[in-house]
Amino acid sequence: MRYNEASIKTASQLRSIAHSRLIRDISTLSLPEIDGIVDLVARIIPAGNVPGVILNGLARVRGSSPPPESARRDINLIFKGVKQTLDQAVYGAFFAGPAAVIWGYQNLLKLAGKDPADAFPNGVWQFYVEYALREDSARHANETRGFDALLAQHHIQLHPADRCAAWAMTAIHTLHRYNALLKNEWRERVYTYLLRQTAQDTPYAPQCAALYRQWERQRPYSRPADAELPDYATWRRVQFDRFLEEAMAKLPDSLRRRWLKAAQQAKAEALPAYQRQMSILARLAPGPYGETITPIPLTQAQIGIIYQGRYYLLPVCAPGASQLPDVAAVRAQLAALMQRQPKTPAVSLIPLAEAPRAQLPAQLEKLPPASQQALNALQNAPILINCDALSPSSSLPLAQIRQRAERGVGSHPLTILDAGQTFVFDQSHIFFDGIGGAALAEIMTNQALAWALYLNTLPPPQATPPAPMPLTFNFRPAQLKLPRRRAEAVAESDAVDLKTLQSLRKLFKRRNDLLQFTVNDLLVLYRAIHALSYRPAEDLMAELKNLAQGKDRRSAAASAALKVISPQNRRNPAILIPVDASQRSPRDRLYPMNFEVPLEELDLLSLHQQAIRFLNAYQLGSADYTRLYTQFDQIQRRYLATLAGFGAVMSRAKEIAIAGEAASVGTVKLLAHLPPALQRLLDSVPGQFDLLNDLIKGREIFSNIGQVASTSTLTRFITAKDDNEKKVLAWGVLTDAQGVMRISLRDFRPHVTMLVQSGYGELASRITQDYLNAYALGFNKYIRDLQRITLTDRHSNG
Repeated sequence: MRYNEASIKTASQLRSIAHSRLIRDISTLSLPEIDGIVDLVARIIPAGNVPGVILNGLARVRGSSPPPESARRDINLIFKGVKQTLDQAVYGAFFAGPAAVIWGYQNLLKLAGKDPADAFPNGVWQFYVEYALREDSARHANETRGFDALLAQHHIQLHPADRCAAWAMTAIHTLHRYNALLKNEWRERVYTYLLRQTAQDTPYAPQCAALYRQWERQRPYSRPADAELPDYATWRRVQFDRFLEEAMAKLPDSLRRRWLKAAQQAKAEALPAYQRQMSILARLAPGPYGETITPIPLTQAQIGIIYQGRYYLLPVCAPGASQLPDVAAVRAQLAALMQRQPKTPAVSLIPLAEAPRAQLPAQLEKLPPASQQALNALQNAPILINCDALSPSSSLPLAQIRQRAERGVGSHPLTILDAGQTFVFDQSHIFFDGIGGAALAEIMTNQALAWALYLNTLPPPQATPPAPMPLTFNFRPAQLKLPRRRAEAVAESDAVDLKTLQSLRKLFKRRNDLLQFTVNDLLVLYRAIHALSYRPAEDLMAELKNLAQGKDRRSAAASAALKVISPQNRRNPAILIPVDASQRSPRDRLYPMNFEVPLEELDLLSLHQQAIRFLNAYQLGSADYTRLYTQFDQIQRRYLATLAGFGAVMSRAKEIAIAGEAASVGTVKLLAHLPPALQRLLDSVPGQFDLLNDLIKGREIFSNIGQVASTSTLTRFITAKDDNEKKVLAWGVLTDAQGVMRISLRDFRPHVTMLVQSGYGELASRITQDYLNAYALGFNKYIRDLQRITLTDRHSNG
């Protein structure tokens, strides 16, 4: 096979360099360890002689820290080498994408005696997202309902220009104060983390252990109307300082001084770099293998306005200054814009947003100079606001709302979509993680509402010429012959019974302190069960079987769908779970934890079925009461002990992920009463987690941003999917302020594209919806079963 030949060739050439005197003198690894890494690298990134050339170059760099800029150059060379070594078919089938390249490069650094961390000054995750989360499917979205809900509550009907102006001023203000917002995020995480570390091994450790969680519960997302402070960022900083001062009030002066010294040092060393890393005053420039983030000076930044399908630009600063523009001027410009009747037709840029990023520069070079100039001008808008309300948006899945809306060309950090009764925030994962993006959506919604209430007190807006001119795109995207994007089917559900789920968690805790699960632990556990037990709806199966009769393209698509959902192809999924790592180190953002539920190792499915069978027999039986209860009692104890062990595995895995640690972590402390299989599993946990290796293995993303604040108006969330085609399902979970859990599912399995291209996109969506419905309803039944099993004792037989 071409792949094996390429791996062998790469290993041979790399080994000759790795065994050289130069490498042996600087490497801290033994010869067997060197050979092991060589074989692994050759299998993961078969790139001919490129790895050997890079290793030779790294070995000649003095010291343990290679120049950070060399990492991007070397990684681009590896991409090119893999692509030249493997033909396209083999490349797509075996190559695991950016995670594989970066993982391979880290191992080359180890061979050369270098510290891999020094090659990625902004953290590995930030480097990774710039290579692997750049396509249209790698954007996630949040939805808020607060803006229109409160206006309706006060019977306020905004003029269209004022509706747009409220959001334009919010976007402008956000860009002006984004550094202050980032500073708040950094201070809140780092200061509480350092206080926890400083108080470690002292009597004050318990009161400092959960400070950040306590702050999260009271963190404000808006500035009160009567607040004397000038803006939200300042208000939030003052509130946090008060919170921290109260928390530290009873701490000894010596501990406070140690904390203050650590905080001042961290602020000087890390805060400016974090603000540069996470700033959205930037544009993305696509290259063959990754994105380059190009900063935009505030005085050159624009806000993009999309109205009636056309694109307009508004300056972020007042003319000739770096201050905020006057709201009256913005309002008048938007009124003039909406009155004007452009003569040029609107041109949709959606095909450009969906196009593969690697191919975009070459395609754009084919455009007329005027169109290239207009697109380049649009790139100076970090935030786009689409004022063309989609209706009826409430009946559409969130993913479909963003798919149907104009959203630039994919180089913008944020696009805000007016969805009629809600607003949708389409966010690039290069700049936003799920939780942080949701928080910003809530903050901006509150600010837009404040602007709307103010604008409503003014006389109707008057158009002041000249009206902003639309950007001119004198081409049709169809002329570019862009490749089709990978199709996705989407589904949503709010059927999970969260009340019963929370009751079960409390019941577990009362039963045994070891039975501690988060909501997400149980969702992930049942996801594995669901993957192995899913039964499609009968009418769906009948329709697919009927469609599969024949030899045309649609029958092939139906056959592919039947194959995917058939029992023979069910497998326990490797699930990628994003874990927030920002408390420990904000620059690291998150740690992707790959987890495969040990259903077979722990015999969880069989134990559950046996427990239900014995429970039913016991509750129905009367003649042999004692024997039936004894059977149930034995299996109940074993099952609950095994569940406790599973919870311990999940908890330890998250601890390792949050700490950013892998195989260097010590052996997990075992629970003596657990069965040997579980002890072995617990003992192996530290060696199972390596950031990039997890990204290579995972087939699904399961992102739960948790329950929002009690005052939040966030309603829905969809997660991003990285560019690795082996990732096929993306689960997004949000629980709103009313306690309703909403689950979204983005489906990228191969049959989806086949059905869409055959004209059966609606059928693909129904397959996905059926899969999600079965998950939610099955999860509810599973939770009720667990509740019955846990509650039942000798005295509960009615």
